[in-house]
Amino acid sequence: MEKKTLSCPQVIDFEDEFLRARRKKLFNNEAAEKLSENRFGIALSGGGIRSATINLGFLKTLNKFNILEQADYLSTVSGGGYTGAYIQGSLRQSGSYENLFSKKHIAYMRTRGEYLFPGTGWLKIWNQFILIIGYLISFLMSLISPAILVILISGIYLFVKDTIGFENVEGANPSIFTTRVNWLFENGTIALLVLFIVHYLFNIALNFNLTVSAWFTAMEAIVVGLSLGAITIFYFLSIKSATLPELGTLLPYIGFGFLLIILGMFTNPNSTSFHRFYRKQLSDTFLHFAGQYKNIALKDLAKIGEETPNGHVAPYPIVNTCLNLQSSKDPNFAGTKSSDYFQLSPLYCGAKLTGYVPTKDTIGYNTITLPAAVTISAAAVNPGMGLYSNRLLSILTTIFNLRLGYWIWNPKKLQTTYPVVWWPFYFFYELLSWIGLDNKMINISDGGHIENLGVMELLRRKCRLIVAIDAGADPGFNFGDLTNLTIRARNELGFDLRFRPDNTPETILRPFPSSGYSQKRFAIADIYQLWEKVDKNGVEEVTHFKDKKIGTFVYVKSTVTAPEGRPDLKPSDGLKFGTYKYKLYHPDFPHEPTSDQFFDPVQWESYFQLGQFIGADVLGLDRLDDHPGPCARVITIDELIDWFDHNSALFLPIPESEEIAVPQVRSRGGEELPQEEVIQKTVDYKM
Repeated sequence: MEKKTLSCPQVIDFEDEFLRARRKKLFNNEAAEKLSENRFGIALSGGGIRSATINLGFLKTLNKFNILEQADYLSTVSGGGYTGAYIQGSLRQSGSYENLFSKKHIAYMRTRGEYLFPGTGWLKIWNQFILIIGYLISFLMSLISPAILVILISGIYLFVKDTIGFENVEGANPSIFTTRVNWLFENGTIALLVLFIVHYLFNIALNFNLTVSAWFTAMEAIVVGLSLGAITIFYFLSIKSATLPELGTLLPYIGFGFLLIILGMFTNPNSTSFHRFYRKQLSDTFLHFAGQYKNIALKDLAKIGEETPNGHVAPYPIVNTCLNLQSSKDPNFAGTKSSDYFQLSPLYCGAKLTGYVPTKDTIGYNTITLPAAVTISAAAVNPGMGLYSNRLLSILTTIFNLRLGYWIWNPKKLQTTYPVVWWPFYFFYELLSWIGLDNKMINISDGGHIENLGVMELLRRKCRLIVAIDAGADPGFNFGDLTNLTIRARNELGFDLRFRPDNTPETILRPFPSSGYSQKRFAIADIYQLWEKVDKNGVEEVTHFKDKKIGTFVYVKSTVTAPEGRPDLKPSDGLKFGTYKYKLYHPDFPHEPTSDQFFDPVQWESYFQLGQFIGADVLGLDRLDDHPGPCARVITIDELIDWFDHNSALFLPIPESEEIAVPQVRSRGGEELPQEEVIQKTVDYKM
């Protein structure tokens, strides 16, 4: 029964084995051997449909130059996971990066910008009706679990009343009990009514008084509490001794109670909450082109030693969620640390506090699907919300079934307990904020509840290059998610993200009030390791470093730079015309609120095109249109690093002379292309 959990360094070692095999299969042995030198990760932030759409555009630009394929990791949070799901599912189905972001795919996703109730006309009205009915049905289903506990307690009362009632009690005097209870009920009701009226009058007369209402409420609570206590005392004073009835009389009660207990083992809130509807809508939108892999198990996305076709095509996915610890008894995890980073990935799942378990061999994890993982990572509303947890919100979200999170097996408890859960308790765990590591099941929710950029896991893996797209809502450009990341990276992992003097985000990314536009769309930081914890024979040792640079962090912000000139567009141009005008009539673009999860085609296309332009800026391209097609040229990881670290241009202008300066261009396999093909590519995609 006992299963030992792994530590994060052990998990990373297993991931490296897969990544080296992937690099060898897609590229060559040299690329595999250089993993530790140029490990490359892309992080897609949270932000709902806005983030998903910007990230689609951004990755489309990267894909033009073979950059997406060369990424080792694709770390996603919330809305970034929508895009991640599209990448994983589509690549598993087709096995080709050239089919990604096709016109057919983009057109379909554009029409489903309102993914919760897509369509137009009567179809849209019908889908809205389905949404309402779906919520109401899931709400009723969510009440079954607490109802089982209430009925069970009521059954115990009836059992006591019918089997140990006055008729079965020697020396009982029911008339005395009834008389006392009636007297108490009549007088208690009168006293409570008088208190209520006086309370009401005082509330009106002393509107701003601080204590009068609290005093009356305390008195009312005392009256109700004393009445209930008196009824219990009257009952036991009315009986002297009791004789249990025969077994035949008890059997109906025992059978009914046993049935309720068995039923409680099947009222899994993961199956009855609104999570299911949310998951279906996301998969219909972003996994539509995944074919038979639309509902692929997470464990099947990557396997060590896998020989399945398309098994190594996509970057290794890390779906970031938040482990909620509202009732943690450990003082080290009080306050703002009442959560932990919980990783869902094909090889291993878990967190530092729980340990990591193999996805394919662990109950609960071996059946979780890609759509489910992405939906959990996007569970923005939940009784447990990491840093944003609130006991009052826990009560409201539980009662009204706003529970998009997920209960999954606690890796620590799997070592010692059997996989049997009585679910009615978990409704009240959510209701009363009793969510922690003490139960068999743990609660996980939106990864943005702890770190919304998805960068922490890439820092743990010491990626040489990290490109992170921050597409969260930040209309004031306060950089809250970046601040959260830099503080956590320094204090929890020992990494200092030092933005270069001419790359301060507040200066170059924040829009100028005088123009409304930003100077740039990305800022570059160097990653320095300050200290490192190493586990040596069960003892943690800390090694301190002095200015040890280990990588480059490219922070990409969803923002708008000033356009040059005005394109000659007419209303008949449809989407292009509407997209150009979108910023004029929506000044908050691209930071409209995350609560807006209903994008019409023009709004969707505006964010999608913005993502493409941001990608072009990051690569130093002045004109993205000069590079049509899905595969303009191959830019290697080392070239990217040189571009960000040394400003070595990725694209060289073509001389005006007849001779063509040929840049170094490789095919997807790594071999150099024939000279004539290189020349043709250079001419076709001239800057």
